[in-house]
Amino acid sequence: MDMKNFRKNIFLNSQYCTCYEENNSTILAGILRNCGYKYSNKLSDDNKNSISKKYRKYTAILNAIMALEIVLYVYCVIFPYYLNFMETPYFLSVLILSIIPLLGLYITYIAVNYFYEKCLVKYLGTFDKVSFRPTLENFNNEEYLYYKNSPKKSVYVLIALIAIFVLYIATPFYITNLNRHNNIKSAYALSNIYLKFVPISSEVYAQKAYAEFKMKKYEQAAVDFEKANKYGMSDVYKYEILGCKTYYLPYNDVLKEFEKAISLEDSKPMRYLLNYELVTYKVKNKKDYNQALVLYSDMINKYKSGESVFFAPELVYYNRGVVRGLLGDVKGAVFDKNIAENMCKQCGFSLDTTLIRKP
Repeated sequence: MDMKNFRKNIFLNSQYCTCYEENNSTILAGILRNCGYKYSNKLSDDNKNSISKKYRKYTAILNAIMALEIVLYVYCVIFPYYLNFMETPYFLSVLILSIIPLLGLYITYIAVNYFYEKCLVKYLGTFDKVSFRPTLENFNNEEYLYYKNSPKKSVYVLIALIAIFVLYIATPFYITNLNRHNNIKSAYALSNIYLKFVPISSEVYAQKAYAEFKMKKYEQAAVDFEKANKYGMSDVYKYEILGCKTYYLPYNDVLKEFEKAISLEDSKPMRYLLNYELVTYKVKNKKDYNQALVLYSDMINKYKSGESVFFAPELVYYNRGVVRGLLGDVKGAVFDKNIAENMCKQCGFSLDTTLIRKP
């Protein structure tokens, strides 16, 4: 097939091909493309042009209704019941997610086609139903020339769809990049916008929560980390949630949260980190300095003995130095802080939690 005929075949399957003539009869296309409406006499050019415009009007209505149905289905069914679908057996969820919209779209086709048939009867009279099968030999050449020379609006629709897809994929990466470069307010604002359109994105909830934590919106950060776990169907951010809670829950409640987390944790290195966080939280709240000194020293010994640990040893040295200073051991405090600074010259040492991981 040469390029000229290839383009004509595209035209035959497009909405621009609305009629053809066969045996001195005119056959008009239906909204359902396999449906044809046969008039026993040849229609005038004015009638053909008028019906062609009405056909495109009805197809535009069809496309608008279908787009609205898809949007409503996504925002009223898929997003609200996303977790239910994820917990449903795979084949059943695929069946539900495919049959319901396809059935709805097919009913829409039938309904719009019904009203188009009423329009044909009103303007041209009754017809015989046949199959609509235009060929390269019988198509309307005037319609083809109109199609060939008219602007292809579908190209713009395709470009818009590609742009939406690229934004859907690229925006979470951009938000991550904003957080990494400490553009916290921009990351927070863009996360809010993205989640308005895609309210099930676990990754973006986590990025938003990190930005909220840096903006000292600790309670909201914990809520969004919980949503990140919920939509990710995991507990990967459980310790970020615990870290946020250290900033707004009452002291005794935080201790209970740490005790619970430590008792449930199977990994010994992770338990060491949680113990480090617990001790540091107590020091931050001016509690148990003597016990903290003992526990920090025990952590340093574990690190020196080569045990696998998840806490940062330089932070343990620095915090032990802080505790020694508070207990009056100035020489010991300077010694520990110097070790910490030599281990990590670029670190900004503080008693803040390390459970909130930077993206």
